[in-house]
Amino acid sequence: MTRRLPACLAMAALLASAVAAASDTRADDLVAKMVRAVDQLNYEGIFVFSQENRMETMHILHGRDEHGSRERLMALSGEPREVIKDDHSITCIRADSASVCMEPRKTLMGMPGMSPLRGGTEGLRDNYRVDVGASYRIAGLSCREVAILPRDELRYGHRLCIHEDSGMLLKAQLQGHDGTVLEQFMFTHIEFPESVDEERFEPAMEGEDFTVQRLEKRDRPEREVMEPDPHWHLRDLPRGFGVTAVRKRAMDANPHPVQHMVLSDGMATVSVFIARAERPEDLLVGVTRSGALHAAARPVGDYQITVLGEVPAATVRLIAESVVHEESP
Repeated sequence: MTRRLPACLAMAALLASAVAAASDTRADDLVAKMVRAVDQLNYEGIFVFSQENRMETMHILHGRDEHGSRERLMALSGEPREVIKDDHSITCIRADSASVCMEPRKTLMGMPGMSPLRGGTEGLRDNYRVDVGASYRIAGLSCREVAILPRDELRYGHRLCIHEDSGMLLKAQLQGHDGTVLEQFMFTHIEFPESVDEERFEPAMEGEDFTVQRLEKRDRPEREVMEPDPHWHLRDLPRGFGVTAVRKRAMDANPHPVQHMVLSDGMATVSVFIARAERPEDLLVGVTRSGALHAAARPVGDYQITVLGEVPAATVRLIAESVVHEESP
């Protein structure tokens, strides 16, 4: 009996490894199917979005045909707002011209955890555990949970509930390291029509009481894009984060060009903005928060460093402290 114990342990280890590999494959397949569904399916529904003590109810209509994808989003609570999107433009309609029309995360591709998953789950497992969980019932449909949970306290976790038949995302949660829900979206009703009439994407809110703003999706003029300053570096970044893009351009909100570095750990995305300050008294230092979003400010010489991302406060602080300017020898 004693001699057979090592063989039994080896068999158990092999079985556990096979189960884990099967779970990884299933999670990858569900996430890939979800990303395709959110972009390619026709659907119409109502969902709620909650953040801390705020809750909003939204109506969404999404259609895709040979001309591309279109989406119409309308707020059913709070200030009247409507957004109509296609592959070429975004039209924002609101009652108060000074108010924010719609936060990016209110569109499905901006929901907690959606945008970075367009590239799949490859590379996530160094910093996250990816597991397939239990089955739940959301909006009258069954869905399977995929949990993407951090391996440390420097990033948030995500729980996605995916309708296995269609791949549609029915519920998403952004969680702190202790499991506290920071943001959540969930459908209360959803349908999948075979087609959507073109007139359904016409504005529903019209009249003198509404402000209409239309933004064309086009490349920025060449004069606004500049060569990044190669002397700005990020040293001793938090584990798992790396620079994915660097650009420098003119921005309306700043009289000086702004260098923008984009960092990612495969799931979380953090932006680093570097701009010369007009006056020393304009330089800021400290950390602020809005929901799950944290911002850290720190001066380096005459420059203002601002780090912004849906990550814990410690993460934006560490990234801000890693920014250095080094002259060439």
